[in-house]
Amino acid sequence: MRVVAAVNGWPGQEALDACAAALAVREAWREAAPGSSVDALPVGGGGPRTADAWSGQRSLVEGVDVVARGATEWLAPGSGASRWNPRALSEALVALAATGAPVTRGPNSASLATAAATASAREARVPITVVIPVGDEAPAGDATDLWRGGLAALRESLRGLDLVVLATSNRPLLGFHGMSAALIGGREGDGPLAAAAQYQEQRWGDIARGADPVAGHESLVGPPRLSDQPGTGAAGGLAYALAALGARIVAASHYLAEASGLSDAAAHADLVVGVGGDLTPTALDTGVAASVATVAAHAGVPATMLSTAVNVGRRDLMAAGLASAHEAAQGPAGLLEGVRRVAHTWTWR
Repeated sequence: MRVVAAVNGWPGQEALDACAAALAVREAWREAAPGSSVDALPVGGGGPRTADAWSGQRSLVEGVDVVARGATEWLAPGSGASRWNPRALSEALVALAATGAPVTRGPNSASLATAAATASAREARVPITVVIPVGDEAPAGDATDLWRGGLAALRESLRGLDLVVLATSNRPLLGFHGMSAALIGGREGDGPLAAAAQYQEQRWGDIARGADPVAGHESLVGPPRLSDQPGTGAAGGLAYALAALGARIVAASHYLAEASGLSDAAAHADLVVGVGGDLTPTALDTGVAASVATVAAHAGVPATMLSTAVNVGRRDLMAAGLASAHEAAQGPAGLLEGVRRVAHTWTWR
């Protein structure tokens, strides 16, 4: 039996990151079902620390961590921070645009290959791809601080970069389904909260009136204004601030399925397993569950989840494309026991 597992880390007092959890899943499954072929892939969650799931040459550019995967640069907040600092991110993007690749890498084969790839890209005038995972985590500061020196000038300086923003929300910046609506979250009777939401809507409306024309967004399908586009309200408006610079906002689950190799691996699998923390309605729509359900559907094989808590019903699982979901305790021991039970449940005998 050929099994592919997309591993998004495992929480607990002894939390395992995606790489460590993937190794544990691989070993536990092989022990529980020796006849199986198991490919456990670390897959980031789409949030600011997504790049931690990748192996590759790492460097620090203007206080931002950069992980090189081929000719693509994946960014993460520096010093292990869990939220983006818009000013630091802006400085890092300017530096990447100016140099074409981080200049602090050591002279090893990986860095030389990446430097050659980025040099070739510059010569061919192909923009260098820079991936900025924002998930839906508000930044550590005002999102518009990203536009230091002016939006138009910064857009011009970043023309050599193909910016990709990974978001885990389809929320637009403005309107009834925008950031202000999410802030209220069904608590319209809360006067101070309603006032804060109204102020937020007015402020971002003023910002968008100036930024939308600079961004020059035109769409034959969907809203013509950038501020009305799905995903621009993700991460406290940081997704919009990046999109105004020319970035593309994409669904994190779909992009990560391709970048991690999950899509290719699932094409030859008999079962696709997702491994992560609590399975909530949001995680079901935007997390690793969405990734495994999509690739499994394309391959015509079943998909299942192993989570620390399953907070969705059977009908929701079926609607999302999952055959089942399994629970296991937090921590390494819980993960190992959970993998054994899932292996025993699904392995052909």
